[in-house]
Order: sequence, then structure tokens, then C-alpha cells
Amino acid sequence: MKAACQLQRGFTLIEVLVALVLLALVSLISWRGLDAVQNVGERLDARAEDTLSLVRTLAQIERDVLLHAGPDILPGQADTVADTRPGARPGVHPEMPPGISWSPVTGLGLVRAAGNGTWQQLHWYLRDGRLYRAVGTPSYRLPLPKAEASAAVLDGVLAFKVRVWRAGQGWVEPGVVNDAVPVRAVASVPDMGIEIAIYRQGVGVDKPYRKVVILP
Repeated sequence: MKAACQLQRGFTLIEVLVALVLLALVSLISWRGLDAVQNVGERLDARAEDTLSLVRTLAQIERDVLLHAGPDILPGQADTVADTRPGARPGVHPEMPPGISWSPVTGLGLVRAAGNGTWQQLHWYLRDGRLYRAVGTPSYRLPLPKAEASAAVLDGVLAFKVRVWRAGQGWVEPGVVNDAVPVRAVASVPDMGIEIAIYRQGVGVDKPYRKVVILP
């Protein structure tokens, strides 16, 4: 009789409580692990989307530059303009290619093909940490309508810069004259490429994302 009672004996209350505590700990650890995985996934998704936005922005700028108007469309645009900065030497300084203009203050201006023989003005500019792209209405006639319809294309931008490549000089900033190069030589050297640099806010602000566009 005593042996039968011993065989029917179950878990004690303390054993049941210990088991419940262990199950609760396992559930808590599992929940924290799943939450951490979800947070990492969300951060990776946000980073991937931000990277895609940057890639799309640089690709759009490249396309706009490649479609810029040439001297046959804008025959009145001179190859050089006077340097009116204080202390600048008399003469001329390098101008951007026809259909492209750049100012560190106002941004990148373009006249590009819009299809079906029409042309339009474009304006890329930085404001309050956002890079905007403004477009004008396509037209067959000059002067073209101003680029007024703007849309934000990239957030978290610290700086937006442009440089041009010239044979024998390398990368130079538009409007900056190399005193070692004669004025006539500067005026006659064509731009071979344009570098677009976007500096992002946050980590690695001194390392820009660059896009080099070879001019036709």
C-alpha cells in the first residue's frame, strides 16, 4: 500500500513554481531576441531605402547632365565670363559647358532635352538639409520657362558640390582660375567631365558620395 502511494506522487508546489519561472524566463528571452531582430531589420530596411534614394538621386543628376543643351541650342552662351570676385585678376575664368551652370549658393542649373524636340530648365539646389529638383515647363522656344515646380528628392544632405575635369588641370571648381595657366589656355580647354558630390549628415560627413559624368 505504501509503495502504491509513492508511485502516485507528483510534482511539489515548489517544483511547479520553478518550472513556471523557467518558462517565463525563456519566453522573456525569446521575446527580447525577436524584438532585437525586428529592430535590426527595420534599421536595415531604412538604411537600404536611404541608399536607394541616394543612388536614384545621383542617377537622375547624371541623366540630366547628359541631356544638357549644346552650343547649337544655346549659341549665345559664351565659353568664358568675367571674374568679378574681389581680388580676382582681370580676364576670364572657366565657364561650365553650354546648358550647365553652377553656383555654390544657388546650386546646379541645367537646360536639358525634354523629348519631342522640346527643352526645359532644371534646378538642383540644397535647402535646410534637403536636396530639391525643380523643373520648368518644356517648350520649343527660348527663353524657356523658369524651373519653379520643385520636389524634395533626398533628405539628410550636408553639402552639395560640383567640380569639372580639364585636361592638364585635373579637377577644378567652376569659376576658380589657376594662376599657373594662361588665360587663353584656360578659355580654350574644354570640360571633359563633371563630378557631383553629395555630403550626408551624420557619420562620415567628410566622405562624400560622388558621381562622375563623362561629357560627350
